Amino acid sequence: MRPQGLQPARAGDRRPGRDLRPGRALQPRHRRHGQAPGQARRRAPPRPLPLPRRRRRPLERDPPLSKRKLQIRPLQVEDYPRGQRTNLLLPLSQRALGTPVQVPFIVVRGAQPGPVLGISAAVHGNELNGIRIIHHLLEGLDPDGLRGALVCAPVANVPAFEAGIRRFPEDGVDLNHVFPGKAEGTPSQQYARALYKTFIGPLDYLIDIHTASEGRVNTMYVRADLHSQSCREMALLMNPQIILHGRSGDGTLRNAARANDVPAITVEAGNPSVFQGRMALEGEFGLLKVMTALGMIKEPGLPDSNIREPLICKSSRWLRTRSGGLLETHFALGQKVVKKQLLAEIHNAFGEVTASFKAPSDGVVIGMSRNPLSVPGMRFCHLGSLGEPAPPKQPRTGRMVRHLAETGTTLLPERGEPPST
Repeated sequence: MRPQGLQPARAGDRRPGRDLRPGRALQPRHRRHGQAPGQARRRAPPRPLPLPRRRRRPLERDPPLSKRKLQIRPLQVEDYPRGQRTNLLLPLSQRALGTPVQVPFIVVRGAQPGPVLGISAAVHGNELNGIRIIHHLLEGLDPDGLRGALVCAPVANVPAFEAGIRRFPEDGVDLNHVFPGKAEGTPSQQYARALYKTFIGPLDYLIDIHTASEGRVNTMYVRADLHSQSCREMALLMNPQIILHGRSGDGTLRNAARANDVPAITVEAGNPSVFQGRMALEGEFGLLKVMTALGMIKEPGLPDSNIREPLICKSSRWLRTRSGGLLETHFALGQKVVKKQLLAEIHNAFGEVTASFKAPSDGVVIGMSRNPLSVPGMRFCHLGSLGEPAPPKQPRTGRMVRHLAETGTTLLPERGEPPST
């Protein structure tokens, strides 16, 4: 007798995996598979696929980072092909991980022999206008039409450039105060030594491009030793608003080059941490005039309307505040001022004038602070003293004069005559 309520199973009622035999259908499914109520059914893990058998090759291992030594040697222009531009990344230092700090250099070797001109920028990491000036110059330069060579260091201070700051980040030192550096000195001194040895050696001339420091603005002006005829020629050809005479102080790249018998000038082109299109064009214009005078390129047909008569300053000084408050200036960049002219006033938080500053002498404004917050001793006006420097005891001539004699080019016309290049 069948149990009540059970019907015989039919072929159409059977489902795959379901046992409908008497006595089996009454058992819960989890008991048949040996699992607890609510527990998912266990499945056997899939078998891993067999890996294909490969013949292993021994790996080429790099030497340990601690055993890698930097090979610092001067750039040799002769190593690069004539009539071509070569972009280089040369390791001059190492980071804390032991990886190299690679510095970009650009060597453009002309088809014909001639002088070697070096151009550097971003010795301070946040001074960017010089980089754009170099880029503008190289965009229109034909190596086949070049005599001599152009060696450019568009980002000289790579660690500071990557950090977006002025000073060398590892020790907080101004890199332009430690040239030519020391092989076993501080981090900034060792970096400066490597840069100096690599870059300065092959040069006949150097133009080092800078900008104002953070919080200040500059005119387009040139720092040069006007007692050196070669430096005077290059300074005038750069077509600046102002030329400031002075032998560079110890530790600067310009002074290190001069000590190596390389005539050098410093171009101050505008403001930090920005690209200024006008400064890029003016800098390119000046560099083309220098290269034309050296016989490196043919006359590019530059418009005479862009040529200006720069103001010559025999010296300069920074004027400083003597009280704190809000600074309001009454002068502009490049403006000539006279002695006792009102230059600035200090206001307190209530708008009352608490101090005023007058020009100590006649002069021209080379640079100025753009920060209105003043504390005692803050620089607010870079004032140049107009006039030619006193003649040196022993006049010096330089390489540029010899190159001018060889090419038959006249750079310095008499006063009042248009320059001819």
